[in-house]
Order: sequence, then C-alpha cells, then structure tokens
Amino acid sequence: MVKDTYDNGCLLSGIIYLHRIIDPRMVGPSLKNLRMMKKLCGANSMRNVVLATTMWERVTEEEGLRRESELENVFWKDMIESGSSMTRITTEREDDARALVKSLLNNKPISTQLQDELHSGKTLVQTAAGTEIREEMAKLEEKLRASYAAELTELKRAQRNRE
Repeated sequence: MVKDTYDNGCLLSGIIYLHRIIDPRMVGPSLKNLRMMKKLCGANSMRNVVLATTMWERVTEEEGLRRESELENVFWKDMIESGSSMTRITTEREDDARALVKSLLNNKPISTQLQDELHSGKTLVQTAAGTEIREEMAKLEEKLRASYAAELTELKRAQRNRE
C-alpha cells in the first residue's frame, strides 16, 4: 500500500509529530514512537516534519520552556539539524493547528524512507522501520520470557512450601 502510493506519485507534504509538553520525560512509548517515526521518515524527509508540542495550558511557562529546551537540544536535536521545525499548539489560539496544517501545503512533497525502501524492492520486514519493529518485538519477547520464568519459579517455590 505504501509502495502503491509512491508509485502513484503520492508523496507527503508534511508530517506533524505531536508531543504533550506535560510529559516530564521522554521515556518508554514516547521514545519508541520517536524512533519509529525517524525510521519511517528517514533523514531526507525531515525538512517536511514539524515537531509540535501541545497542552501548554497545563504547565507553567517556566516548566514548559525547560521541557521544550530539552526536546530541542536533546531528543529532537538530530531531526532539527536535518531540517525539522518546532512549534507550539495551544488552546489559547484556536487557529494554531489549522495554520500548521495549512503551512505544510506549501512544502515540496517528498518521499519517505519507507516509500524509498519499498520502491527499491525491499519487503516491509527488510526496511528500517521493519527492523525497528522486529527489534522491539524481540525485546518484548525476552521480557515476557523472563517474566514467565520468574513466575514459574515462584509457583514452584510456593508448591514446595505447601508440601
């Protein structure tokens, strides 16, 4: 399907990556989502990516600025260096989101890394995004196996104590 859209000339004018400024840290799912988005987009299409923070009305200005600075200088640094831009979406200005979407219409459409990889003949599993998913699945499987082994050991210990 992604390859078909590429073959039919459907390219993306922009991608909006949303991050809640109320989140005190980039951990777990947030980091996984960010890594996956980087693999899907690739460095070449980063100039069409807008990194948008939301929920500013739920933090103090000082806390929001601190978190925004950390995002800009640590977590999003490589994306910004590759051409991504940052913006804020607030409820105070109702047109923020609409203006952001409209601004993307002026971008030159570009293919994503995933589209390029599929067009070159790779299967989905062979792409960078597919590799990222496989690695995450392997980590999850290992975590589940360890949890199962610990629970099994605990069950056997409890059974021995009963006897």
